[in-house]
Formats: sequence, C-alpha cells, structure tokens
Amino acid sequence: MDFDEVVRRRRMVRNYTNESVEQASLDRIMRAAVRAPSAGFSQGQRFVVVTDRDTRMAVAEAGGEAEYIANGFEPWISRAPVHIVICTDKGAYLRRYSEPDKAEAATGQDEESGWVVPYWWVDAGASMMAILYAAVNEGLAAGFLGAHALGNLRTILGIPDEIDIVGIATIGHPGEDRRSGSLARGWNPPSDVVMHNHWTSPAYPG
Repeated sequence: MDFDEVVRRRRMVRNYTNESVEQASLDRIMRAAVRAPSAGFSQGQRFVVVTDRDTRMAVAEAGGEAEYIANGFEPWISRAPVHIVICTDKGAYLRRYSEPDKAEAATGQDEESGWVVPYWWVDAGASMMAILYAAVNEGLAAGFLGAHALGNLRTILGIPDEIDIVGIATIGHPGEDRRSGSLARGWNPPSDVVMHNHWTSPAYPG
C-alpha cells in the first residue's frame, strides 16, 4: 500500500470482527515495531503479544470493558484477536549511556535524573506508531488503550516491576465502529502548527 494512503487511512478502531489475524501479518507488524528508532540504539522497547482468548478476556476485565459496554459501546478489548502490549525498559537506556562510547558525551545520563527528555517513552511511542501504520498496511485496523486504564495488567501478564507499561495496541479486522466524538474538532491545518525557521514565521500562512 502507498505510504500516503496508509497515513490517510490510519485511525483508532475500537471494534473488530471475529476473523483471526494471520500469523504472517502479525510477524510483519512486529518486525516494524522492533525497527522503530531508539536513543543511542538502546532498543529498550519491549512487547507482549497476546492472542490467547482467556488472557484477552482478563485484559479486557482489567481495562474496565464492562463499564465501556454499559455505556453503549462494542466489546473493544475482548473482541480484538490480538493485543500488543507496548512496554519500555528504562534500564536499557541507563546502561547504554554508561558505555564508553556514550558516557563522555552524555554525562549524567546513566542516571534517570540526567535525562531532560526520557527517551524511553519517546521510543515506545515510535514503536506504537510503527504498529499502527503496519496494521493498516496489512489491511487490518488498530486501536490504542493507555496503561493508566489497565488495572492489574502487570500481574496478568507477569511483566517485571522494572519494565514500564505504555499501553495496548489492539489489532484485528475492522468492525462497525462508533467514531470518537473528539474527531468533530477536525485536524489542525498546517498553517496553525507548522513554523518555518522561527516560531513567529508560519510555514503555511493562511
């Protein structure tokens, strides 16, 4: 699929059919996820791919799906045939930036307090975006649910305490979906958000 079309078609989908996802498609999506950039090539992104039905049901319960359905929505989490739990290993970055080729130029970045921007979160977001685009390229749909809404997910999946959970990308074949009311706001035009050379110089004057 043409990349412009992938970008144009990508949206957060919160309902899926009962059709399964082919393993070959899932493998390609995960290859895209692990090829996302990372600071210092630390490669701190981590993933748990969940396809087992009982585990997906437990994840859905942790995500408060019953309340979501009670509000008139479809069973988004439990119906998705694939959950990709996106995580980040902060320790991978601290260890990488203590290595000889990084330590001198990155003074203090072997400690969390030394990072002005915690790039382990940035890189996890890059992997999330790669997953969302790769799913569209496979003719699939994807949504995202943040870790703040996922209760005891760490216990369900046995994720170690030192690994931070970012959230879940749900993957499947799109079903009929209620569009988010937030979309009524519309996309920001480039003239509002893109500057050229200086903050006071819009790249696309209105």
